[in-house]
Parts: sequence; structure tokens; C-alpha cells
Amino acid sequence: MIQKIFLTILVVFIPATLSAQTLSFYEAQQLALANSRQLDAQTAAVVAAQELAVSAGERPDPMLKIGIESLPINGADSFSTTRDFMTMRTIGLSQEFTRGEKLKLRRERMAREAALLSANKGLLESEVLRGASKAWLMKYYLEKQLLLLETYLIETKQQLSATTASYRGGKVTQSDLILAQSDVLLLEDQLEVLSREINQANAALIRWVGEENSGRMLSGQPDFHKTQLVFEDLNSELAKLPELIVQERLIALADSDVRLARSNKHADWTVELSYAQRGSEFSDMASIGVSVPIQWDQARRQNRELAARQAKLEQARAERDEQVFIETEELRALAEDWRSGLSRLRRYNEKLLPLSKARQQSALASWRGGRGSLSDVLSARRALLDTHLNILQLEVKTALAWADLEFRLPKESGSKS
Repeated sequence: MIQKIFLTILVVFIPATLSAQTLSFYEAQQLALANSRQLDAQTAAVVAAQELAVSAGERPDPMLKIGIESLPINGADSFSTTRDFMTMRTIGLSQEFTRGEKLKLRRERMAREAALLSANKGLLESEVLRGASKAWLMKYYLEKQLLLLETYLIETKQQLSATTASYRGGKVTQSDLILAQSDVLLLEDQLEVLSREINQANAALIRWVGEENSGRMLSGQPDFHKTQLVFEDLNSELAKLPELIVQERLIALADSDVRLARSNKHADWTVELSYAQRGSEFSDMASIGVSVPIQWDQARRQNRELAARQAKLEQARAERDEQVFIETEELRALAEDWRSGLSRLRRYNEKLLPLSKARQQSALASWRGGRGSLSDVLSARRALLDTHLNILQLEVKTALAWADLEFRLPKESGSKS
């Protein structure tokens, strides 16, 4: 009976489904990536850092100096630029000659900052893919539960009508009638709760795909029975995780800061060349000079900066080691949930579901043969419904664990369609 009603519902829904635009699992992911303004911001940050990496390796611009020196301000020659032999109109250039090693280190540091921002973008992509995946899966399986409950409700109402007629004819007891009425009310209550959960799931999906796409029917269930992660080579897999790539880039950036701080202990020189013009009866002058900062207190300045950068490097390494432990344990826990879910699903589909169907058929046959009670039939039907619901709830739990595993590596997973 349930199968016939289910087929009837499909016949009603299939034309509408075919005519409506559907939203597949992987399309939802691509929409989430396209709609993410955070990803746009991260892309802009990467471009900015890459541009700065070029300028960081260049020497400072030369300084042009123009002025008047030794201008008299009182007496007969006040404010004259030609009468006093000491007055000079000057023009000069100064250039800081930053050491080549320091320029290279500055360029390298900015390049590593760009690499860190790129790694952060990869981490964000992973989070977007997982978020969109979970939202799609949650709504998809809730809608499957809704269809299942609606199917059972139709049959249960038909059963209630038949039971009511049988009660009036004295064929069943009042207890059987009350039980049939209770089944209808319980199913209606479940449907109300499920409808609210679907609305919440739809609101979560809107965040990723946009409101204009949230009303599309979901289709294209992914295969959650396999994952691209290779658990036999977990160390290699860990190295690919965006979270740990970010940590490695932080270490590289901190290392650049250490080497740059060490390089700052060697001062840069500045060379200045100037030309001074005096009155026509006096000789013009030329000057050349070199300026060098005197690092007279390295113990309190340059050495302190170097020590601070070295401490930051050790901090980054310690945080990386802690992150490796966290990610390892999380991957193992997710893998255990996923594998356990697959094992339980096989047990439900291969053993528990056939037993529930057999129980229902046996109770129905006994009742029709006058050997069983209607309450046994209703109880068996309820047990079969609970088994179907348990399977769907276990499927979504397993699929969510799979999504957490599968989309840790966005570049590989996100390319699917």
C-alpha cells in the first residue's frame, strides 16, 4: 500500500520537478564560492600584497634639496643673494643605498605575506564549501523525511477511515480506534516540527546560494560512500590541509622577520651631492658627503627587536605543532563517525529494514486472517516508519561527516560539477 501511494505522489511531483529548475549539490558549492564577498576581499588582499612585494625590493627615492645658505638678514646686504661671498644658492641630491641583502629580505617578506594571504583564502574556500555542503545536505534529507511522513500520513488517514467504519460495524475495539487516531495526530505533529526544521535549513542555505536560488528543488545527491582523503597516509594528507598550510606560511613569515631584524643591525649609508652658486665675483662650490646611522645602543634596540622576532618564530612553530595535533584528532574522529555511519547504514538496509517489512507483512496477514489484532498492525507500521526515519537521519549524519572530510581540500574537491 505504501509503495503504491509513494508512486502516486511521485507521479504528481515528477512533472513539476522536471519543469522546475533544480539545484544540485556541486552547483550549490559553486554558487557559494561565487557569492562570497569574503573571498573577493581575500583575493584583493593577495593582489595588494603581491604588488607591495615588488615595491618592497626597491631602494628609497632620491631626495632633491633646493635652498639658500648663509643669507644675510640685517645690515646693508640684508636679504641679498649676491653681495655676501658666503651666500649660496644650493641644489643637491641625496640617496640612501640600502644593502642588497636587506632589499632582498624585504621583497621576500612581502612575498611570504602574499603567500600567507593566499593560504588564508584557501582556508576560507574550504570553509565555504563545507558550509554550503552541510546546508544543502541538511535541507535535502529533511525534505526526504517530509515526503516519507506525508506518504505515511496519507496511508494512516486511510487506515483511520477503515478503522472507524469497522468500529461502527463492531469489528474492532475502541482501543484500536483510539490507537489509529493517535497515529494520525502523532504524524501531523511530526510534520509540523519537520516543516519548521526545513524552514530553518532553507534559511541556512540562503546564506550560501542566495535567496533567488533557495526555492529551487534539490537534486543530485552526492556519493558519500568514498572520500578523497587517504587515511593510510595521514601525514601527507595533513600537509595539504588549509589550516596547516596557513600555519606553515606563518612560520615562513616569522622566519623572514627574524632575518630582516638581523639585517637591520647593519646600518644603511646615505650619499649626498650638492652644488652651490654664489655671486658672479665668487667661486661656486660643490659638496659631497656620506651619512651613516650610529647604532650606539644595539643591546636595547636592534638586539631587542631581533629577540622579539625570534620569540614570534617560536610561537608560530608551537602553534603549528598544536594545530597538527588538533587536526589529526579531528580527522580521526570524523573518519570514525563516517565509517561507523556507513557500517550502521548497511546494517539498517540489509537487516533491520527487511525485518521491519517482514513484521508489518506478518502482522497484516495475521489480522486479515483473524488471528491478530489491529494494534499489532499499527505498531508494526509505526516500527517500519521509525526504521525508515532512522535510516534517513543516519544518512544525513554520515553525509555531514563525509562533507567535513571531503572538502578539507577545496582545490581538488571544488572542481567537481
